[in-house]
Amino acid sequence: MKRIFTLAVTAAVSMTVVACGSNEPKELDSLSYAVGADLGLNLNFGMADFDLDNDVVIKNIKEFYKSGDVQGEEIMQVRNRMMEFQYTRLMPYASAKRQRDMIVTDMPDTLPELPVLYDDNFTREEVSAMMGKNMGAYVKSMETKFDMDCLVGAINDGLKVDTQENIDSLMRITTAQMQQTLMNFSQKKREEAMAERERQMKENAEESAKWLTKIEKKEGVQKTESGLLYRIDREGTGAQAVADTDVVKVNYEGKTRTGKVFDSSYERGEPISFPLNGVIRGWTEGMKLVKEGGQITLWIPSGMAYGERGAGADIGPNEALEFKVELLEVNP
Repeated sequence: MKRIFTLAVTAAVSMTVVACGSNEPKELDSLSYAVGADLGLNLNFGMADFDLDNDVVIKNIKEFYKSGDVQGEEIMQVRNRMMEFQYTRLMPYASAKRQRDMIVTDMPDTLPELPVLYDDNFTREEVSAMMGKNMGAYVKSMETKFDMDCLVGAINDGLKVDTQENIDSLMRITTAQMQQTLMNFSQKKREEAMAERERQMKENAEESAKWLTKIEKKEGVQKTESGLLYRIDREGTGAQAVADTDVVKVNYEGKTRTGKVFDSSYERGEPISFPLNGVIRGWTEGMKLVKEGGQITLWIPSGMAYGERGAGADIGPNEALEFKVELLEVNP
């Protein structure tokens, strides 16, 4: 059967009030029901060939939602194990099933056998538990409060549907209402994320400016026309980079304005080489200010670093940065 819903559901502001697990209707319930219905219908139609133990699936959804960590080691191990199951069991099974389905015969006993999904290495209970934890992590990652009784009730409702044509008549809200609820919450989450990013950009720009103003007043700190702040911590005696195409070999440590180290060649145990036209502007300019064998500290405004986009989890938008750099070698 074709899968009609997607586990990539995102969440939404409630469109329909549905009372489940309560005597009084609550706005939250329609979202809980829509998410649970999506999971239940996927288990019913999209994962029918898994022959999962749905009680084990639901138990693990509830437990992970209650106490699991969506960034934790447990869920990472579960996903790695699920990937192994997918490649070694599920994909060969699906391929063989497609081949069987293409054969027209009135003697089904003559069809080639399907490979086994479960054995001592991958038991049905283990795969059911992993699927439940994965779904629980998905629900928890939506970062909103769910009525778990309502959500589980919707999963069970979805599991009871006998055909896709009967979904609207057997579920407590229609397919259209489900999809609208999820779409609305997805939009709400996007708007919240955009507002939070705007807040971060404004706050980081203001705090970075204050930080750089304090740094500029420190002894030995100099400022270039571009706004780059630097201090020569150790004079070098060797060559000096002059062109953007020069290649430098360095050891370095990068910090945010709060002092968090986000990158360090010292921690990796080996220096790095790169052309000056292949890095942020603050580095391109700053590495021409120190001689080979010297050490420099750079305080780089966000416009000469990663700007509004930021970089990774540690460098937010409009963040000024600090780098301590040892120039080991210059190659024109």
